[in-house]
Amino acid sequence: MLIYVESSAFAIHTFVLQCHQSDTLARIRAHLLHMLYEMGREDHQFRLRFKGQFLRDAYTLEDYHISEHSVLKMVPMARRQESFVDVKGNPQQNMGSGQNMDIKISLVMEVAQLKWRENMMADFNGSKSLNRLFVLFSGLAAFWWFLSPTKPHQLGSFLPFGLIIYACGCGLIVLYSFLKGPSYTHKAGFVGPSSLWPIRFMVIYGIMTMANWAAAVGLATWACLSVLDFARDQGETYESYSLRRFWSWFLMFFWGLHALYLFIMWTMVWSLVHNFRFEIGDLLERHLIITRDVEKVIQAAKGGRVKEQRNAAFELATLTTTGDDGKFRIVAEGGLEALISLGLSRDEATQEYATEAIAEMLTVPAIQDQFVELGGVGTLTTLLHSNNERVVQEAATALSYIVSDTEENRQAVVADRGLEDIAHAARNGTESVKRYMAGVFLDLAFSADVRAQMAAMNTPTGALVDLCTSSDPETLRLALQTLELIALESSDVIFYQDNLLDHLMALPTNTMDSSIYLLAGKILLYYAENPEACEKLLNTDNLKDTLTQFAKTKDPVLQKVVAKVILSTFEDRKLAQKAKDLNLKDILAYIRSHSGDRDAWNMADEGISLFDNATEGGKYKPAGIPAASSGSMSSLMKLRDLAEGTKVPEDVKMPLGSTGVLPRDEDGGGRGSRVSVYDRPGTSAMGSHASVLSKSTEGTTKVQKDVQL
Repeated sequence: MLIYVESSAFAIHTFVLQCHQSDTLARIRAHLLHMLYEMGREDHQFRLRFKGQFLRDAYTLEDYHISEHSVLKMVPMARRQESFVDVKGNPQQNMGSGQNMDIKISLVMEVAQLKWRENMMADFNGSKSLNRLFVLFSGLAAFWWFLSPTKPHQLGSFLPFGLIIYACGCGLIVLYSFLKGPSYTHKAGFVGPSSLWPIRFMVIYGIMTMANWAAAVGLATWACLSVLDFARDQGETYESYSLRRFWSWFLMFFWGLHALYLFIMWTMVWSLVHNFRFEIGDLLERHLIITRDVEKVIQAAKGGRVKEQRNAAFELATLTTTGDDGKFRIVAEGGLEALISLGLSRDEATQEYATEAIAEMLTVPAIQDQFVELGGVGTLTTLLHSNNERVVQEAATALSYIVSDTEENRQAVVADRGLEDIAHAARNGTESVKRYMAGVFLDLAFSADVRAQMAAMNTPTGALVDLCTSSDPETLRLALQTLELIALESSDVIFYQDNLLDHLMALPTNTMDSSIYLLAGKILLYYAENPEACEKLLNTDNLKDTLTQFAKTKDPVLQKVVAKVILSTFEDRKLAQKAKDLNLKDILAYIRSHSGDRDAWNMADEGISLFDNATEGGKYKPAGIPAASSGSMSSLMKLRDLAEGTKVPEDVKMPLGSTGVLPRDEDGGGRGSRVSVYDRPGTSAMGSHASVLSKSTEGTTKVQKDVQL
């Protein structure tokens, strides 16, 4: 397939590469290094980026979902922060000499192989034209034999037919090479009819040449024997004798010379076949993936100058992609401390490579604890304030790995103003970073102590409210799940968020996801159960339209939540009158007409009865509805259990949602992007299952309970 690489560093901005999806990025870089070599810029250091994501040498095009005609970006490695060069040192030594020496040597060796191929192919194509002369001589010899008055009878009557057959065989080789023969140059590669299958052409040509060579050797031997046995016939004239002798010697040399020529061509063919098996990157790929020993790289990372540290950070980031063995080698040599230090480097490129390496290292749980003990969490939270989007992205990714593991790691993250740092990234980061931060907040909220801290602070909740404006459904879902957990801890903290209701009311215009509607409906239920917050809710614009849209999803759980919100307004006479003025009865009528199950129909029917039979003064008690239905959110759960026969422990709080970690997605959104556990087959997001937070003697853990709403 063909891919394109754009670069703003050269006059020719686009490089065209022919490759396969199984090719590694190291091999793609090798192709580009060859092109740069032809331009005299082989020292140019660069990285490849696709859809905002920097590509690692050890991965393949298929791993990054790079398809045909995709466009990659060539990003120079040394374009940023060159002002950080140590001016007291030798500038030339400080800035380095471009590519690693092993890479340079491998590049020169590969170029030499390809130059040899180019020269050999030129000689081969030139030598093929000589075969036309042998075809011509064979034809002329046969023609001469028929015209000659004196026949060389010592060679037998088969001679003219043998010459014709031999000429046809040689002509077949000439015709095949003329029609199918490829040519090659280092710059353009193979061109011609067999440019895609040069080895196949050479194999067929070699077989035909070998057959022709065997015939030439046999005929040359036959002619040689006739020369050795040559004698003058009795009564033969001198002219006839000389002519017959000439024929014998001519055919012996002709076939012998052609046999030698065919042997040389055959040798060239199989030499080229062996060379054709060599491809660009066979030598470079290994050095591009691992360029130096880990010990030397870490020494450069700890004590080198700016350029050396930058190269060391890049090599460590590359080494982490080769597998867990490479990661543990880095840890064993003290590489974690070096990466933590490089993460705070003044050089932006070094900072970026080090953060990428850290994020890749933390995919191994055994390394996470050691990283936390070394104080690396503080480096990551600091990097969330970076102006480099890529640094923030990788720092967010690394944090998402840490908080998803253990309670101790979550405590380490929130220590020393960690929640404020995460809130800053949630407000100011890219969409991908916001998704990560929403997932981090949700993981932190599953810890009782951290959740209490979040409920006591306005900054994290305010950041979560801002995330509710995201256009990414996953970010929105994670933020609403976290807000629900915080509301379980302290509902007052969400009531103080002035913009939250406006964001919830705007959801129907931004998404059609019923699972998100359900999360929003549960948060609205907290408002409805608090008299002051309920009044604020009823004064919100578009309340009726929003609840109507929720009810029209025909999700029975969501319909019951909407009915519960409306029924909660009858706890206060003033609120009930406001609900009447808003004609919320129409929503209950719709639910009754389109209810998804019996409970939703009963709740809607009783609500309509309350609207029709409301009395003066006192509270509006929902007659005929079980007492559980007029209580808190947990009471709604109990109502559900009464219908299904499932008993829920009294002391269990029920945050509805959890997160899991998935591999990096195709659009470059980031490694470990989170999805709700309810998205897995057999469950519905925030629907028929609830995630129950239970507490054990070791700490707070997430426990999934199958509870039918």
